[in-house]
Order: sequence, then structure tokens, then C-alpha cells
Amino acid sequence: MEPPLSPPSIANATLSPPPAGDADGPFEDAWYGNIQYLLNISAIGALTCLLIFVFAKLRSDHRRVPGPTAIVSKLLAVWHATSREISHHCGADAAQFLLIEGGSSAILLFLAGLAVIVMLPVNIFAGSAPISDEFSKTTINHIVKGSPLLWVHFVFVVVVVFLVHYGINEIERRLRITRFRDGNGNPSDPSANSSAIFTIMVHGVPKTLGFDKTPLVEYFQHKYPGKIYNVVVPMDLCALDDLATELVKVRENISKLVAKIELRGLADEGEDVDGYTGEERGFRDRLRFLWRRVKDLWYRAAHELGFSDEERLRKLQELRADLEMEMAAYKEGRARGAGVAFVVFKDVYTANKAVQDFRNEKRRRIGRFFSLMELQLQRNQWKVERAPLASDIYWNHLGSSKVSLKIRRILVNTCLLLMLLFFSSPLAVISAIKSAARIVNAEAIDNAQMWLTWLQSSSWIATIIFQFLANVIIFVSMYIVIPSVLSYLSKFERHLTVSREQRAALLKMVCFFSG
Repeated sequence: MEPPLSPPSIANATLSPPPAGDADGPFEDAWYGNIQYLLNISAIGALTCLLIFVFAKLRSDHRRVPGPTAIVSKLLAVWHATSREISHHCGADAAQFLLIEGGSSAILLFLAGLAVIVMLPVNIFAGSAPISDEFSKTTINHIVKGSPLLWVHFVFVVVVVFLVHYGINEIERRLRITRFRDGNGNPSDPSANSSAIFTIMVHGVPKTLGFDKTPLVEYFQHKYPGKIYNVVVPMDLCALDDLATELVKVRENISKLVAKIELRGLADEGEDVDGYTGEERGFRDRLRFLWRRVKDLWYRAAHELGFSDEERLRKLQELRADLEMEMAAYKEGRARGAGVAFVVFKDVYTANKAVQDFRNEKRRRIGRFFSLMELQLQRNQWKVERAPLASDIYWNHLGSSKVSLKIRRILVNTCLLLMLLFFSSPLAVISAIKSAARIVNAEAIDNAQMWLTWLQSSSWIATIIFQFLANVIIFVSMYIVIPSVLSYLSKFERHLTVSREQRAALLKMVCFFSG
């Protein structure tokens, strides 16, 4: 018979969390936390949503519950409906919402299937860590530390990041449906007085066309004779915005440095009047004289090394002159283009036909020969679409390089995936962070565990922290913090239009809350 436990050990046994290893205890047969419990909860939630759809939504739409055949036929009709048909019957917002839902579900289902087929067998059968929890055996915790199988998880994470990035970009590409709206945000009819319905936007034109757009004008006039109203090739406004910001910053630094030099000159003049004059005036005057000599030596050394204020001022003035010359090139129309052109046609029919012509030529690009003019205009790199409204364009984003945009999107999608991983399985992530922190500083983790045990032993403090404040944090995170973070991430991607930025933010929210 085992000896009876003392009261402190009984308190520790009842208040400490369940053991991570294969120790025996009352937590061994716990019904929560295992995979069977999670599957049951997921099945109950899915069945509840299906019952609400059948007995509430369909009944409110049809005033009676339709039969199984009618439900299946309606679902099949919706499945085979195109985005154009859904947009015609239910509005463009419904079509875009269904496209986002379908695309995000396809991405998540594919990743889930890949994880079940590849990673689940690796975690269950290849892992050998002593764990009694059945759910933990399906995770990376079942693999022994230092095992080469951890590289499989790393490669899998890289593949998941690539697939998520590709899937999100593909959904955004299919969402590029231009809708014209009036000042109140209502969809405008085709006869509305808007120049955007006559305009197409061409991406990928050479940036040298900012100096002279004559070759592009001649190309479109030859392709659509008598139908071209105007061709606009904007300058690289992204570089102009960065140039103006840098010029303002340089001018401010010059003003501060000039004020600093003048203030130092006034201080030196004051020391010449009141400082040491060669006569013995006490210990204080000697210290002031020595301090002045040290400062002079310091300024001379900094001047010889090129770190003096005068040298910095000279470099800033040269930089200001260069920036002002570049700014003058923009004012005189000699700056590089943004790589984007707006072609305004005289009628809507020709504008629509031009978009269709360029899209069809893009599909039949293989085996096609380009003329000398098309090669000079980099015709094989063009991407043509309907032009958005002028008020919908971020003009300071015109001219952003493709490499920087791709890097920004990869970083944003990786950050979104990490957020999704944390909020979908926070306990696993916290356990991993705790294990890593224990390797760095085990004593600090033990002290934190002692504080946590003390908080759990206090009934009212534990109730406030682990129940009330936890719910408040979850509510604030899900409804305030997360949407704001996703909106900021969409702004960081530097989309060309406001509508694309809003669609990207909506897509990220759907992917996040669906996951």
C-alpha cells in the first residue's frame, strides 16, 4: 500500500494541470481534449447548421419545407450556376461572396486532406514520444526531439504556405470584376456619365513610355482606327511619392543641423567672452578651458573622419540637390512611366471588344509571332482589363515593382497562416512556446508555473482571470483586433484600387474565420 499523501501534495495534485507524459492519474480517462470529442463537436455543429438551413432558411423562403428531391435539385442548380448568372439574379455581391466561400473552402479542404494523408500517419505511426493523450499523438508532440522527421513538418509548412499563397492569389484574380458605382455607392447603369466605361487599363507597358507615348498611341490607332479618344501614360507616382517624402525629410534634417551648428557657434562665442583668457582665474576657469580643448580635439577628429556636423550638412545639401533635380524631371515631364497605360475609346463597344481581343490573344500566345513595334512595346507582358473609376485608384501605388508586390503578398499570406495556426490550435502553439522557453530559461518557467498554481488556488481571482477576462480577450480579439490586423495587412500589400484592397481584406477574414 502506498503511503498517504500530505495536504500540500494533495493540493498540488488537484490543482496542477494533467501530466504530459504517461503518468497515471484521474486525467487519464478524461473525455475532453481527445480527437473523438473534437469530431463529435464538429459533427454536431455541422448538423445544426444544416438543420437551420433546411428548417429555417428554406422554410422562410418557400413558406414550407421542400422535399429531399427539391432540395437536391436546388443545390445542383446553384452548383452549376455561373458567377454571371448569380450576379444577374442575386447581385454582384452575392456572386463574389460565393466565390470567396467556395475558394476558401476548396483551399482548406485540400490542405486538410493533405494533412490527413501525409502528416497524420507520420505523427501517429512514426512518433515514439511517451504520451498517453490520444489527441496529442496526432500532433508533432508525438515525435521525439531531434528526430529527422521534424524536417518533414518543416517541408510541409513550406508547402502549405505556398499553396495558401497560390490559392488566395487565384481567388483574388477571379474576383476582379469591375462594377461602376455612383457617389452614393449604388451601382450605376451603363448609360451613366462615367469615362471609366470607355477606358481600358494596360499593365506591363515599358516605363520608358513616360518620356514619349507616341509608339503606344500609334499601335492602338493602327489596331482600332478612328476609335481612340486619348491615351494616358501616367508617371511613376509611387516613386514620386517616395521622392517627395524623402525630400521633405532631408529638408527637415538640414534645418535641424543648421540650427545645431548656429547654436554651437553662439556657445563658442560665449565661452570666448567668459572663458579662460590666459590669466589664472581659478580652478573653474581651468576646467572650462580644458573642456573646450577636448571639444576642439573631438570636432577635429570627427572632421578628419568625415563625421562632423559640417560634413553631414554638406552631404545632406548634395542629396537635396539631387532630389530636387529628380523632382524637376517630374515637373518637366521627363520622368519614367508607371508601367501602366489608360486607353480611352470613343464608344463602349470598342472598349469591350478590346478587352476580349487582348484576352483571346493571351490564350493563344504560344506559337504567335510579334511585330517589331509589339516587341518594343513588350506586348507579350501586357495584361489588359477594364479600368476602374478614378476615385477607386490609389494613384500613389502606380509604379510599384512586381517583385516588391510579390514579396509583400508572400509575407502577408505567411503572417495570415501563422495567425490561423495559432488561433485554430492555441494550446499546441502555447505548449511548443513553453517547451522552447524551458530550454532557454527553465527557472523562469518554474516560477511562472508557481504563480499560475497560486492563481488557480484562489477561487475569485481564478474566476475573473480564467473565465471573465478570457472571454473578454477572445471577444475583443475576434471582433476588433483581428479585423483591424487583417485590414492593415491588406493595406500593406499595396493594391492598386480600393475595391481590390477591400476584397483582399474580406477574403482574408473569410479564410481566417473559416479556418
